Amino acid sequence: MAQLTVIVQLTVDNEQAPNLAARLVDTLRTAVDLPIDRMVVDGAQVPQQRALPQAKLRIQPDARRVLVKDTPIELTRLEFDLLHFLCRNPGRVHRRATLLAEVWGVAEHLGSRTVDVHVRRLRGKIGPVIDPITTVRGVGYLVDRNAGFVIESV
Repeated sequence: MAQLTVIVQLTVDNEQAPNLAARLVDTLRTAVDLPIDRMVVDGAQVPQQRALPQAKLRIQPDARRVLVKDTPIELTRLEFDLLHFLCRNPGRVHRRATLLAEVWGVAEHLGSRTVDVHVRRLRGKIGPVIDPITTVRGVGYLVDRNAGFVIESV
């Protein structure tokens, strides 16, 4: 009896991956017409996020490194932490007070201008190639899920 190994690798949105993997497994089982006990399917291993060729901004948290179009960008600890936090939590507006608490680990007594200054410096370093951070006037900052960034995990 021979063993056949088939590896299928697709690039899809993270939200689509589990459903697509289940559909592919069901289709494969039906197509080869083998009893389930004769087929071993190693569960779909979906990476949390992978660098996509079109990603202009790549964040590598384990190395604390940011690349813009494959060029490393020098960021301070707080700039990196701010960018990483915003990109880890895209699609929602983050109030300045929340950013002070989450990124700086301090209460609002520092003043919201601290956040504004760091966002401005961050934009100066990663722009004009990409600016994933949107200012929501009078409220805080937002990163769009489709802003062309990726967080890479090892």
